[in-house]
Amino acid sequence: MYTVLDLIEFDRLSLEEALTKWRHDSRRRPHPGLVQWTEHAVRGYLAAVAESAPLAPVSRQWARQRTDLEDGVPVVHEETVTGRRYEGDGIRELRIPRIKSVDRRSGGRTEGELAETALAAAVLADARPVLSSRWKPEQRLTLGRFTPTAHVRVVEIGCVDASRNILFEGTPEEAHHRYVRTADERVRAVKAGGGYHPGQECGTCELVDVCPAVPSRPGFLGVDSPPAQRRSWSMTTARTYRTCPARAHFRDLFLPGADAAEDSAATVRGQAVHAAIEELHGRSPVRACVSTDAPATSERWRVGRWEVSGFQARLGTQMVGDHALVCPLDGLPGDAQVYPERSLVVHDPEADVVVVAKTDLLYRRTDTWFLRETKTIRSLDESDPLVIYPQLALALLLAREGAVPGTTEDGATGCRVELERLTGSGPVVTELDGDDGELLAQARQIVTDHATPWHADEEYVANPGKHCETCPFSQWCPDRAGKSAA
Repeated sequence: MYTVLDLIEFDRLSLEEALTKWRHDSRRRPHPGLVQWTEHAVRGYLAAVAESAPLAPVSRQWARQRTDLEDGVPVVHEETVTGRRYEGDGIRELRIPRIKSVDRRSGGRTEGELAETALAAAVLADARPVLSSRWKPEQRLTLGRFTPTAHVRVVEIGCVDASRNILFEGTPEEAHHRYVRTADERVRAVKAGGGYHPGQECGTCELVDVCPAVPSRPGFLGVDSPPAQRRSWSMTTARTYRTCPARAHFRDLFLPGADAAEDSAATVRGQAVHAAIEELHGRSPVRACVSTDAPATSERWRVGRWEVSGFQARLGTQMVGDHALVCPLDGLPGDAQVYPERSLVVHDPEADVVVVAKTDLLYRRTDTWFLRETKTIRSLDESDPLVIYPQLALALLLAREGAVPGTTEDGATGCRVELERLTGSGPVVTELDGDDGELLAQARQIVTDHATPWHADEEYVANPGKHCETCPFSQWCPDRAGKSAA
């Protein structure tokens, strides 16, 4: 999208000419769905700013450098802004394109968002053009001459619906005051650093290959030939890819998704049970679940955005109560290490893929870590659990390869994998032996089989079918099932 806007604003091309040049000049032919979204987004952006006062686009990045004393030593910090930059008539404006609507009438903004806006406004107030190439670690930016401005404005643009929202508008003095009041403390905390929080975003991080919180495990996926750019992969990616390669690709591209068709009643019940157990496991101090933790009203209850009623509510209440019979927190001290919905991440440099697994529960009992996956099903399936739930295969490999904090690459410090199945006839817990060589070989093959087609694909051809009805990206897919002929 930014490339197309650059062609329009700096090369004076029409929208159609810019889209054509972008498609032809790209190193790899853009997916038709990305083309459709990009055209929609650019049109939305242009429509949102059409009635704004005309300002000249600025090609160079804006930044400022500040010197702080740390332990008596002067240290230079650099702050930049990202977005579209414009100037004219004493105004300096930053426009931040968003993929979703920025209509804020339905809710306020978080403290973090307010701090980000205050920082952006302060950088605009002190902005100098960046003359050097893009930022590199331990290499200071070369900045041009400072030119004062009378007015700064930070605006966000909702490209999906041409919405526009002014985040800040005022004088440079007002911007500095807002920064001190809203952002200074948060910025100082960021500069001071802190812990690592591996997750889905690691797939786009340039420093993931040197991050101490992301283990490097060459050959983890059993594939090679790195793609053109680093990507992230999970069993959710694999499942989506098997349904439709284009859908998986759109998710990787972070295209905006519409609300899908309603989930089945069983799916909603499963999500509600998971959410209820997650809340219970997140209590402090840590304590085991008991049967009375189940919803008090079995005919209708709600956890977060998941609401169930009737039969599904009664079955869900039973499952939450049954979980108490096999709760893994039983016997743990109040300060035990317990992490519901914890993400585990490894980097496979041979495939250049960041592998992400979101576990239902990660907990520690004495010197051993446990990964527990919880499934809700009406009746017990006696088939091979690794085949039914391939995420267990991924969990076994992560445990074996030392992806859990505090374990080693050979799994010597111990990490076990558990499967908890909450059924209509009661709970069943199965422990998978991570030291079983045959089981590990099967798990590795399952992971490789799921990752290989996705990793080798460069076209991501759509697979139209009934699933298009529930696909959140169908509006961007020219091959979706049921599309009217032109």
